[in-house]
Amino acid sequence: AQAFVGILEHHGISVFVPSGQLPSGMPLISQGNTERAKSLARRNITLLADAIRQGYHVIATEPSAALCLTHEYPNLLDDADAELVAKNTSEACEYLWQLHTAGKQHLDLNPINTSLAYHEPCPVRALNTHRAGEKLLGLIPGVSVHSVDRGCSGMAGLYGLRSENYIRSLRMGLGMINEVRNASIQIGASECSACRMQMRQGTAKPTLHPLKLLAASYGLTPNPVIPRRSHR
Repeated sequence: AQAFVGILEHHGISVFVPSGQLPSGMPLISQGNTERAKSLARRNITLLADAIRQGYHVIATEPSAALCLTHEYPNLLDDADAELVAKNTSEACEYLWQLHTAGKQHLDLNPINTSLAYHEPCPVRALNTHRAGEKLLGLIPGVSVHSVDRGCSGMAGLYGLRSENYIRSLRMGLGMINEVRNASIQIGASECSACRMQMRQGTAKPTLHPLKLLAASYGLTPNPVIPRRSHR
């Protein structure tokens, strides 16, 4: 989130973070607790709809949160403000790629020499962002992007966080994990925090949100890539 705010401010875009906002509620929805999710949704919709009417656009750095706001809230609540929020919400990488296609993204990017494996999370596929995160990574000089197309990471929302599912979850994500384990790959990258957890569990390699690499390339944050050690 801090990396993203830095990127937006680098582009002259002001950022407002409502202090009273609550979690999106997607984990509750996935577990069937719709009443509690509705309570969160009502609170968030009130805050965000007011901000939208003041001219703001809503952006989420977690894809499942963006999916919740754009797809689940209108299904949970028969509310005009829920539709307003859904129509004025974007996933962070998608928002930046739209800036790029409009010719408004700054390209004063410094090189980061690394080879990474990019995994597209399921919520990003559902949002149909056209792999915006992967495309942003491809703009960074020196970054070699290897696209991993091996299905779900196995985390599957809350599924992989339950102790009884731990081994099955890793087996489900073995295709992705093996791609990241490749000796030519230095780091893993994905917009989804749960997918990045799975990468770390299965490979012990550093994993990053694309926004962190982009912020570092702009010189807004330290280079997060661990240099490869030489072997003799």
